[in-house]
Amino acid sequence: MRQLFSFVRAAVARAALGATVTATFTVAAASAVAAVAAQAQVSTVAVPADSTAEVLRALSLDEGRLAVNGKVVRGNHTVAFGDTIRGPLLVLRGNADIHGAVLGDVTTIFGDVTVRDGAEIRGGATAWRGRVIVEGGRVRGQLRANPFAAVPRAQAAAMSRGDALRLSAGWLAMLLTVGLVALVSASRNLDATARLLEQNFGRAFLVGLAGQLGFLPLLIIVIVAMCVTVIGILLVPFVLVAAPVAFAGLVTLGWLAMALMLGHVVMRSAAHEARAGMIRALIPGIVLLMAPWVIAAAMQGTGTMSLLARAFAIGITWVAATAGLGGALLSRAGTGRSRRARVEPAASSAGWQTPTPVAGIATARRPIPARPGATPK
Repeated sequence: MRQLFSFVRAAVARAALGATVTATFTVAAASAVAAVAAQAQVSTVAVPADSTAEVLRALSLDEGRLAVNGKVVRGNHTVAFGDTIRGPLLVLRGNADIHGAVLGDVTTIFGDVTVRDGAEIRGGATAWRGRVIVEGGRVRGQLRANPFAAVPRAQAAAMSRGDALRLSAGWLAMLLTVGLVALVSASRNLDATARLLEQNFGRAFLVGLAGQLGFLPLLIIVIVAMCVTVIGILLVPFVLVAAPVAFAGLVTLGWLAMALMLGHVVMRSAAHEARAGMIRALIPGIVLLMAPWVIAAAMQGTGTMSLLARAFAIGITWVAATAGLGGALLSRAGTGRSRRARVEPAASSAGWQTPTPVAGIATARRPIPARPGATPK
């Protein structure tokens, strides 16, 4: 039976490793195709058919009145730092780059409005067939863009690829540190949880899922029950802090045990209890579980493929954390003894206690010499 479990475990690990590698190459190839398609799509954008006069009528703007009260320009226009336009600004078929101050509305037709750091627009900012980008400046009025959304760049900017890679590397280093600390302080608990995951992975996953769904309702029931007594009410803040910390500790222990199990399978290490063997198995296991996040960080900014890679990483992490939580609960955080450990010592001690005669030697009572003067029987 032990050989059967080892064979199944090795087969599952090889299948998971093969699926991860296949998904990695598939996602990378699809991202390259998506990038080429995105470039082709951008290069074939058609010029809007509506004319400047139609747009001005749609926006209820009078070019002559704006020229008298403010400024009307054609093409790209820049308001330099320190310059002030005392009135509205209308830019026709160009971009408005604001570094100084505009005491009215800023409107662009077929262009963008960019408000740089230190700039100020007393009115609103409107971009027809363009964007309104705020880079540290101030717009007192309303931001409007048609057909694009007018959102400040500080809120809409996504994380860059370098930042995502640095974040993933930081998480990997932190998890490696936590894993080494767990090996030093709780190696037996970690090993016991990993053994249980090897034997009952499906059961551990179901128990972990039940633990995730039932943690909050159980916590609420416990708090309500504690509110019945005065001492319980005083202990409610402690429970509110201790329960989430204990839950997070179980999840972390289970995730590390899952990484240890994967490392044992991949590295084919049989030294479960030796600390050196556990270190050689834990480090590759953590790297394998964090590999999807590194891949997702490397694909940052590729659109749909980036979202798919991130969803794949979230799924792998959730499965590992759920199964690990179930393993930690079933093993009582690695402190519970298995049935096998309870049966084997009893059988071995019973074998030593059973009197077994040696073959070929007859048992007999040792003769006792007669006392002097006694009559022999």
